[in-house]
Amino acid sequence: MKRRFCLMIMAVAAFMFVLPAGAFDLGDVRVNARFLTDRMAFELKLNERQYNDLYEINFDFFSNVDPYLAALSRADARAMDAYYRYLDERNDDLRWILSNTAYVKFMSIDYFFRPIYAMNNVCYVRVYKVYPDRRFYYYGLPPHYYTYRGAHARAHCGGVSYYKKNFRKYYNHKVYAGHYQCRPEHRPHDFGRPEPPVRPPRQVCPPSRPIPPSVSRPPKHDNDKHDRYERRNERKEKRSNVRKPNDRNFSRSANESTRRIMREI
Repeated sequence: MKRRFCLMIMAVAAFMFVLPAGAFDLGDVRVNARFLTDRMAFELKLNERQYNDLYEINFDFFSNVDPYLAALSRADARAMDAYYRYLDERNDDLRWILSNTAYVKFMSIDYFFRPIYAMNNVCYVRVYKVYPDRRFYYYGLPPHYYTYRGAHARAHCGGVSYYKKNFRKYYNHKVYAGHYQCRPEHRPHDFGRPEPPVRPPRQVCPPSRPIPPSVSRPPKHDNDKHDRYERRNERKEKRSNVRKPNDRNFSRSANESTRRIMREI
């Protein structure tokens, strides 16, 4: 018995080791699908039939996109293409279980219409930002919460919507016929812009500085130089003319004084 028990433990451990890294935890998918379905049913005021179908659609969506979450957090282009393809399929399925009025309201609420986003290389579910209390639910468990594993997904229905094929059996409302696909401008808001695969080469030489505008000065002429020198000569002549009469008067007064002194003697 002990030997069989040890062999079983080793087999389970080997199986878990062989599982791919992208394998998802089924419990997380169920929890996320139920929480999103609960809040959508509360705000859109859905009945029991709509609530059960909505849980299946959300479950299929989270199951399909779960293997791409790691690449989505890095804004990988291929992962985003797969994500928005599954999101468009989910939103198309919802047209057949929601009335036209409820579907228009659903499209106006981002945390319902585009439930997943990425920040700092981590993916999050938007509805948890609006409803942070994850333990509270408005409704009970769906009747097939533990048994549903994607039987109504498009992969099991030949790529056709199960809810479109069975619409007349359960519903008779007016189907929304407008544009429901996500637009390209949603990508930067959901997952940011993808980083370039290769860094641009580093510049060896620094970029050249801008040349300042040249300040034009008035041109110099030779006539200006001549004018300067002529003005200097005129100033010197004036100074010399002023000094000469003073010297003559001084010499005259000196001679007269000496003559007076000689006479008196």
